[in-house]
Amino acid sequence: MIRLSLVVASLLSAPAALAQEAPAAAQVVAVEPLTPNVKRLRVRMPKNYRFEAGQFALLSVPSAFVEAWNAKYKTELGAVRRPYSFASSPKRLPVAEFIIQLAAPPPGRDVPPGIASTYIHGELKPGGTIEIGQPLGSLNKAGDSATRPLILVAGGTGVAPFVGLLDHWFRTKQHKGRKIYLFFGARQRRDLMLDAQFRRWAAKHSNFTYVPALSDPAPDDNWTGPTGFVNVVLDKHFTGTLDADVLIAGSPRMMQETVKVVKAKGVPEGQIRHDPIKVAP
Repeated sequence: MIRLSLVVASLLSAPAALAQEAPAAAQVVAVEPLTPNVKRLRVRMPKNYRFEAGQFALLSVPSAFVEAWNAKYKTELGAVRRPYSFASSPKRLPVAEFIIQLAAPPPGRDVPPGIASTYIHGELKPGGTIEIGQPLGSLNKAGDSATRPLILVAGGTGVAPFVGLLDHWFRTKQHKGRKIYLFFGARQRRDLMLDAQFRRWAAKHSNFTYVPALSDPAPDDNWTGPTGFVNVVLDKHFTGTLDADVLIAGSPRMMQETVKVVKAKGVPEGQIRHDPIKVAP
């Protein structure tokens, strides 16, 4: 998830009680590096925990870590829970995965780093536990068409919920009659997390097209694919009008520009879903 983690539009209307239910204690199976600043958290959920592909949950930071954080950074944080998207199919339960970027302080600003991502990256170890709230969101609602193309547009760790959705769709053969596109924008080649997995899916599933794009490839990337911001690459890929269901996750600016592109191509607002909320890291 982008630094703001994916919080889909339906959070605005989700019952507040859901977020207040007792969280589940999940056992940490692995914390694996995907890029220099992104890790995949794999956990084992209690056997009665259920979620839908594309949903997210609030992950809790232990109170002792928060207290130490407050003392170190002179902050006054209370209970800390941050939203992260499930990056795996519910078919894989009791195992679930999240993709989490370390939220470093913005350059030139005297502010602490992201507390939740710092805890997950630096403190969680296999065999430990983390509290995970009840699932929220409905990004899995990908339109009511059986034939309209599905276009997923992701920037950075905004790809997390799409990993879960694609994993689920391929496992269940859902949307097998629709063309599915994943446009994935990153800065450099090392930032294209799970690139090999997306390429395998594209080779295996004839209805799936994977379009990675780098905005600032390094000289030693030897990049021959599309270059530029992902919304520009999307614009060039589709000429003329477009009738599709579009799901977008990434930075606020990236989402705004992508919405402009697809609307200019004739995609109605009701067929566009994206994250409207920025939360603290």
